[in-house]
Amino acid sequence: MRCYLAKVLHFLRSWNMSVENYLTPKSLKRAGSPAPEEQPLPKVLVAEVEKVKVKKRMCALLMMYSGWGYFGMQRSPTHPTIEGELTKALISCGYLIDSSPEEYRKVWFQRASKTDKSVSAIGQVCSMLVSHYTGQHFFQSHRFTFSYVSNSNPFFAFSKLPENEEIKTKMNAVLPDHIRILVPPIFRTAVWVAHHRVYDYFFPTFTLAPHDLSGGDQAHWNYRVSAERLTQANEVLRRFRGTHNFYNFTSGRDATDKSCYRYIISIKCLPPVLFGDHEYAVIRVIGQSFMLHQIRKMLGLMFAIVRGIATEEVFDLVFRPERVDVPKAPGLGLMLNQVVYTRYNERYGQDGIHAPIDWSKYEDDMALFRMKYVYEHIDKTEFEERSYPFTFSSCSDMMTYDMLDWLESLNVHSYYFRPPGSPVNLPPKPGESTEVGVVNHPEQPKFTVPATDSETAALST
Repeated sequence: MRCYLAKVLHFLRSWNMSVENYLTPKSLKRAGSPAPEEQPLPKVLVAEVEKVKVKKRMCALLMMYSGWGYFGMQRSPTHPTIEGELTKALISCGYLIDSSPEEYRKVWFQRASKTDKSVSAIGQVCSMLVSHYTGQHFFQSHRFTFSYVSNSNPFFAFSKLPENEEIKTKMNAVLPDHIRILVPPIFRTAVWVAHHRVYDYFFPTFTLAPHDLSGGDQAHWNYRVSAERLTQANEVLRRFRGTHNFYNFTSGRDATDKSCYRYIISIKCLPPVLFGDHEYAVIRVIGQSFMLHQIRKMLGLMFAIVRGIATEEVFDLVFRPERVDVPKAPGLGLMLNQVVYTRYNERYGQDGIHAPIDWSKYEDDMALFRMKYVYEHIDKTEFEERSYPFTFSSCSDMMTYDMLDWLESLNVHSYYFRPPGSPVNLPPKPGESTEVGVVNHPEQPKFTVPATDSETAALST
C-alpha cells in the first residue's frame, strides 16, 4: 500500500509541475508578472487523468421500511416502489449519477430478497459499490478519495472515503420516515452469500377462530386464541417443512420447473401478545429462499384448515404438479425480518479484511421501527381501514377488504384441482359436503417428495 501511494504522489508532483509549466508562459514567470488567465487542461492530460482507476468499496445497506402503499421492493418505471425511493436518495446524496439500469450495473447493486406489494421489511439487505460524484473527476480506494478540483489550479484533494455513519446520516435525511437504513462494515455481496431468510407474519388471532364464530366484528376482536388452536396451527404448519414442490403456492412458473422445489427450514406460530385491546400472533418462517406469493399462500391454506373451511387431506394434492385452488393471505402483515449470513461469516468474517455481518447491535433500532411503522400501522389498518385487495369471480371491479372480509372469501375457493384458466369459484366436486365452507375430497393417491438425510434430521427436530 505504501509503495502504491508513493507512486501516486510521485505522479501527482510530476503532473502538477508539467501543468504549471504548460499554463504559465516564460514571459510571465518573472517577479511581479500578472497571473495568467484560466486555460482549459490539454486533452492529453485529461485523458491521462481519466485512465487512473482505483478500487471501490463494497458497502451493505441494512434497510427497514413499511411496504404499505408501495408495489414491492424492485424498481418499476410506472409504480412507486421501495427501490424507487432509495434511488432518489442515492442520487440526491451523490452516490449514484442517475436511475438508469447501466448505472446500477456499474455500482453492482444487489438486493438479498424481493418483497411483494404492501410487504414490509425489518432486515432487508442491499449491496453496492460506494460512489460519491462531487467534481469533474472522482477516484476511490478503500481509504482515500481523489477528486479533481479546478482547471485553473489543478491538484488532487485527499480525503477519507465517506464513513458508514456519514452514509447513514445523509441517506436518512432525504429518505421518508418509514424507510430507514443502517450501514454495517465492508461487505462483499448481498444476495449470493445469504444463507437463509427469516419472514414474520403479524396477524390478529381471530384468524384462527372457527369459521362459524358468531357475534360480528366485535366478537372477533374480543376473541382470544386457545393453546389447542395454536397447537393445531403448528401441526398444520409442520406439513410445510422440508423440501416440497411449491408449484401450487406461486404463479408464473411451469409445473415442471425445478425451481418450484424449495426447502423450508422452520415454520412456527409464536405465542400471542396483546397489542392494546387486540390480540395478535406472529408466524415465523425460515427458509433458504421463497417464490412470489409462496408464504402468503402457505399461510392462507393453514388459516382455511384451522378454521374448518378445508381439511388436511388437501396436502395430498397441493404438492403435486397439477394446479390446485389455494387462497392467498393478505400481504399487510408479512415482513422480511432478517437475512442471515452464516456461511459468509464463517468464510470472510475472520479474514482480517471483512467484518462479520451481525445484526445484534441494531436490535434496538429494529424493534423501535417495527413497533412504530409496522405493528401500529397494521393494527390501525385492520381495525379502522381496509387492507386487502380481492376480486370475486362475479365482479369485475377490484375491491378492498380487511382481514375479516378476506376470511369470508375463503368459501370461494375449492381447494381442489383447478383447470388452467378457470375462475376461482368452481362447481362442487364429488364428495364435497353440503355445509357451507367445508370441503371433503375423495381419496387421492399419496404423493411425497423423498428427503435427504440432513432434511430428515431437520424435520425430526
